[in-house]
Amino acid sequence: MAAMVSWAQAPHGTGTYYQKANGKKGRELKTAMYQIINTPSVMDYDSLWTAYRYSDAIPTDTVPIIWDMYSCKSAYSIYTNLHRNGSASDPEGVKGFQREHSMPKSWFNPVAKSGTSFTYKDIWPHYSDLTHLIPAEGKVNNKRSNNPYGETTGENYKLDGKNKTGYKSEEDFSKLGLNTYGDYVGTVFEPNDMYKGDLARIYFYMVTAYEKKQPTWSSTDAGIGDHCGTWTGDMFNLEDDDPYQPFAPWAFDMLMKWAKDDPVSQKEIDRNEAIYKMQGNRNPFVDYPGLEDYIWGEKKDVAFDYGGELPEAEPTSDNCEVALNKTTFGVDWHPSEAYKEELTNAGKDWTQYDNLREYFDRTPLTVSQNHVDITFNYGIYGRYLYADADLIRMYNYNTLKFNAHNNKITKIEFTLGESNHADKKLKAFVGTLNDNVWTGEEDEVLFTSEYVQSKYNSGTKTTTNYYLSLSNVKVTVANPSGIEQMKAQRYDDDRIYNLMGVQMNASDLVPGIYIKNGRKFVVK
Repeated sequence: MAAMVSWAQAPHGTGTYYQKANGKKGRELKTAMYQIINTPSVMDYDSLWTAYRYSDAIPTDTVPIIWDMYSCKSAYSIYTNLHRNGSASDPEGVKGFQREHSMPKSWFNPVAKSGTSFTYKDIWPHYSDLTHLIPAEGKVNNKRSNNPYGETTGENYKLDGKNKTGYKSEEDFSKLGLNTYGDYVGTVFEPNDMYKGDLARIYFYMVTAYEKKQPTWSSTDAGIGDHCGTWTGDMFNLEDDDPYQPFAPWAFDMLMKWAKDDPVSQKEIDRNEAIYKMQGNRNPFVDYPGLEDYIWGEKKDVAFDYGGELPEAEPTSDNCEVALNKTTFGVDWHPSEAYKEELTNAGKDWTQYDNLREYFDRTPLTVSQNHVDITFNYGIYGRYLYADADLIRMYNYNTLKFNAHNNKITKIEFTLGESNHADKKLKAFVGTLNDNVWTGEEDEVLFTSEYVQSKYNSGTKTTTNYYLSLSNVKVTVANPSGIEQMKAQRYDDDRIYNLMGVQMNASDLVPGIYIKNGRKFVVK
């Protein structure tokens, strides 16, 4: 019998998040992780400044400051606008902070489609994936440029430790010079030793979350996908198109060494939790320290045990009918007191946001009926997620996904509510959709709505955001077993669920956020 690596329990209250990777090893394990983490609900690029307040803040005795992994630690408050470099028209310059693509955006190499030239920003969701976008002090980041990471004696540049951004000492900081690691010869950027493992695990995440996009990223036109592009950069093996291990040998060996020499820190764990809340996916290389060894290293023939409970038998999906509304998705849709205060200070009526999920709480909402999983999500760049007592709304980029277990979905019938724009229509990624009835034979079906640009009224200084409403859905599967169809699930008893909709044992809760009677509570 093959050996199996085992963690005592699913880490950090992740429940069954990684269950589909259980028992996999090597190449199959990487692909299983890809399938779990590959659809981050990334926010728009300009929102990253606010996101950093949650993901990259260092507590102090007074005001928290931004955590900068390039200059070791910054003295900038998380509430400053120093990234603006003194001018609203110059959002990023050599002063203050920059939104650093730790995997440089120039490596995305966007490719023209139908004669149209794309820019880096067209590569979604990679361009604003918070996992690899770290805040970096402008002076140091400009020295990094798009050079690969490496190890160097710093012939070209060292920080003097005396400038106003609060550097500590020369030996604490990144260096730029000729690589001294492996057989690569060229200019490299060497991060601080205490963050080399962090950056290695970010790189492992990137080549896993976007496995199918390497070396040729797929193209979609639904407003939630990404345009064609290829990995470039000296850290990649450009002569081999196998996405399983895309790094150049010298870079791969170095990253594996960095991950071992600099183990997962509490900073990484906290950042991973914050990012999960903000874009709905996790970095498994942080949750499972040493996971890279089971995917590419000396333990790649050892099966992975995700550490959580396994079902006694894999369930089989059956027909179901579900009301699409606030009750079904069973979470608290009321603005928090902090969000009410923020809206009030911005001159907005918070009661108008009573059915909207808070923008920075972007974890997907999933419910299961008759072993059909239904997931309502912001989607890439989506700004709103709405539900009331009668229906949900599909704003731009929102997605609704259906997953069947051990079965195929053959028909999905929607009941539509109101729409505030004639062109706001439902759209499917696979199969055939006619008159709001989808047909096909798939175990996963993803829907969005047609993109309609919002309209700004300069007179009233208000914006109209267009939506399509859905109030009910009926799902038919290939081989129904005759299980009684279930109506909308109501969370109006004492059952407790995690944020992924999994019912938990009330006497055995680990620290985390849970839902009871439709409202969130925290276990510390």
